[in-house]
Amino acid sequence: MSTVTAPATVLARTTVLWRRVAVAGLLGAGALHVAVTAEHLVANDLVVGLSLVSAYAQLGLGLWLLVGPWLGSSPGTAPLVVALAGSVLLVCLHLVVHMTDLLAGITAPDADGVAGHTAGGHGHPAGAAVDVGGPVALGARAPARREPTDLLSTVLVTAELVSVLGLTALLPRSWRGRTLDALLALGALTWLGWLTGVLR
Repeated sequence: MSTVTAPATVLARTTVLWRRVAVAGLLGAGALHVAVTAEHLVANDLVVGLSLVSAYAQLGLGLWLLVGPWLGSSPGTAPLVVALAGSVLLVCLHLVVHMTDLLAGITAPDADGVAGHTAGGHGHPAGAAVDVGGPVALGARAPARREPTDLLSTVLVTAELVSVLGLTALLPRSWRGRTLDALLALGALTWLGWLTGVLR
């Protein structure tokens, strides 16, 4: 009897462990998305909206995974796959935003928000001369540049990767192998993009 139940017990403990990893990653990423949004309120409305939607989705799924076992309701394969794909997409967006200029025009702050922020006493006073390095667009907005990487965004991506690891481990065995192959292929493409200079 013990030889039959032992593998099931080990599997149950492993599932609980990976569930906790996924919960920690999702809740951490959701909370950090809220913090990042608070720091980028002057950014484009699309960016702020996407960040908040991501935060609510991650917090919701994290709470579902956390309290699901006590309520007798846990996410099935489809929600896990959607959450995993969303987490991977967010990591990819982070790489594009912070390592390339492809989305600089979208992620750049709105002109009205920057003007209000400046006139409100933060940064340079209204009408003061500002020392600008690099190219300047006369009669228009300055050229948009990539978003600089800071500690908060780095910790956020780390939490995203933790959630990817946990969600992948929670998938059924039939899905897990193909998912790992897809993640490895995506990682190889990312490395190739960095090597060729696309992501630099």
